[in-house]
Amino acid sequence: MMKYLCFMLFFVQFNLFAEHVFVDGKEFFSLQDAKSAIKDGSQVFLKAGIYTKGLYIKANNVEIIGEKGVVFDNAAIDNKAALVLTGKNILVESIECINISVRAGNGACIRFEGENLTVRDLYVHDSESGIMTSTVPGYVNIEFSIFERLGSRRGYSHGVYIKADELNIRYSKFLNTKKQGSSIKSRSKKVLIENSIIATMDSVDSRAVDMAKYGELIIRNSILQQGNNSSNSQLLAYGLEKKAERVFDVNRVEITNNLIFFDREKSNVYMAYRLLDEFINKNNIFIGDFNNPNKFIKNNKWYISREKAGLKAYPFLPTLDQVQGTLALIEVLGNSEN
Repeated sequence: MMKYLCFMLFFVQFNLFAEHVFVDGKEFFSLQDAKSAIKDGSQVFLKAGIYTKGLYIKANNVEIIGEKGVVFDNAAIDNKAALVLTGKNILVESIECINISVRAGNGACIRFEGENLTVRDLYVHDSESGIMTSTVPGYVNIEFSIFERLGSRRGYSHGVYIKADELNIRYSKFLNTKKQGSSIKSRSKKVLIENSIIATMDSVDSRAVDMAKYGELIIRNSILQQGNNSSNSQLLAYGLEKKAERVFDVNRVEITNNLIFFDREKSNVYMAYRLLDEFINKNNIFIGDFNNPNKFIKNNKWYISREKAGLKAYPFLPTLDQVQGTLALIEVLGNSEN
């Protein structure tokens, strides 16, 4: 009986840590063995397990799909990321990354150097960064993903750091970005964030969104929260880097239908910018004290505190499926300042 139990324990542990991969239906028992089989149009299917080595893929039109329980742990390669992808039209789905770090302090779950990336059901946590790109033509789509407790020991790493024609983020969460990094740092032409949550909570982050080179920023139907330990007063930054120049034809910000919490006891700044061609700011609910409220309350509602809004005290934060109910509750119980 004891021998049987020992065998079963070994079997479970072996399968948990084994790398089991299928490329276009062909079976491999390590990512490195599978690498040579990946070509344009391949589907890479990862069985559940702990992957301790990353993968570099140059092919185009590749799908990388994980079974539930696929975890890349301390798996950075080429001093970059767990997955280094340089092809066109890449899909990454159902992957978890943890403990991703490199010497430079910007280790990511995904380093993308190609054209057109879609990421779904990605969970990156307790690493230096989530997704990084070089100069990427086309789009980066992030859907149904979670980025949590990301930041480098050196500081100033970000949840995602994207330079693309379009960055689209939907139904995703950025939580507890740390070490003075921003949840979303962008040099993209256009950024769309919708139906998502960006919340500092008790971490020492920098900003929720930092648009370094202006461009078009749209945030709608989302929850934004600035915590008490945020190192910068600004929730949003638009072109604040030194010598930030106009490099895009469209330079505008549109923020609508959001629930925005200011839980920072020091001064809070909604958005800081050097120049702005158009600013649409309406149908938002602001909760908490912030600088120059009269500038932003037109076409919005403002509650000086969670108590005035009829909401639970910090650290309560609605989930995405609770947003509409929370907004209705505020309308009934809240006592607005405007």
